[in-house]
Amino acid sequence: MKLTAITRLLIPAAAAVICGGCFTGIESTPRITGNDVRRLGALVSPEQELTATVVPEAPSAWTPGKRWLVADSRIAMIFTPSSVGTDLSKGDEIILAGTRNVATFSGKDGIEISFTGPEGQALYYRPDIAAADWDENPSLAIPFTVELSAVAIADSLMRGHTYYITTPLWYDADGKSTEGLRHVPVTVDSVIPGTERYPLCVAFTPPNELGNAPRYILMTYGTASWATRNFDRLFAFDDPRKAYPRITDKTWQNIIRSRIEEGMTRDECRLALGAPVSIDRGATRGFQMERWSYDNGVYLLFEDGILIRFRK
Repeated sequence: MKLTAITRLLIPAAAAVICGGCFTGIESTPRITGNDVRRLGALVSPEQELTATVVPEAPSAWTPGKRWLVADSRIAMIFTPSSVGTDLSKGDEIILAGTRNVATFSGKDGIEISFTGPEGQALYYRPDIAAADWDENPSLAIPFTVELSAVAIADSLMRGHTYYITTPLWYDADGKSTEGLRHVPVTVDSVIPGTERYPLCVAFTPPNELGNAPRYILMTYGTASWATRNFDRLFAFDDPRKAYPRITDKTWQNIIRSRIEEGMTRDECRLALGAPVSIDRGATRGFQMERWSYDNGVYLLFEDGILIRFRK
């Protein structure tokens, strides 16, 4: 099984769209960090519940025949010298053959995992884990791979369903960045293997105005620190437009295209650009002031909740 062009890319984490500065004349500026902003939505949402079952399989449950997709040819570095034919390419599959206890330099038993390569190669990997801890380990990532069982679960949950997409970071079949919209309905065609960093690649049908060619976004899963682009960060079940009936059609067209303009409210800017990394608050000349800072140092400046200045 080979990766498509989109799944061959190691796409960096999403960057925000405006750059920064500072504002002066503030009497006090209590700071809210990005963690504080995210903590406001700490309750488990229906979107979080949907993909709660997309988790790595515990090593104690692994059985021969379990498969991983090679996401990086550097995987050859992880195999022991006794392995045969370690040259693998992106898109190759390795298949679990079994595990056994092996002696280590520390004198304690370790684990050796054996795989079969696409041409029948015998491949051996020794993770840094004691044999005594094997059954208690909740997960074990094989470096430079995508665990295909998790991809299959995500595909079974999402395929054929329509959601409102909240990220404009879309890609075409060649892995090139392409025009994306926020808060518009898209139908998931499939979930296929992504990259080591973003193991799920969601293929979907965009709105008619953007043509019929499928688009892709990369997604993470689970609760690890690297899982920063899970389903709930990228999709919503309900049409967000219904929650904001007072937003004009003109402003909503700006929002879905990630555009802002002076006079927009905080809610409108958050819908258009997402949550800021940090918020500075204070008061000056009788007005309540806020500065929203995004990645790359960009900012939005609000006066009594209305956008009065911003820098892209």
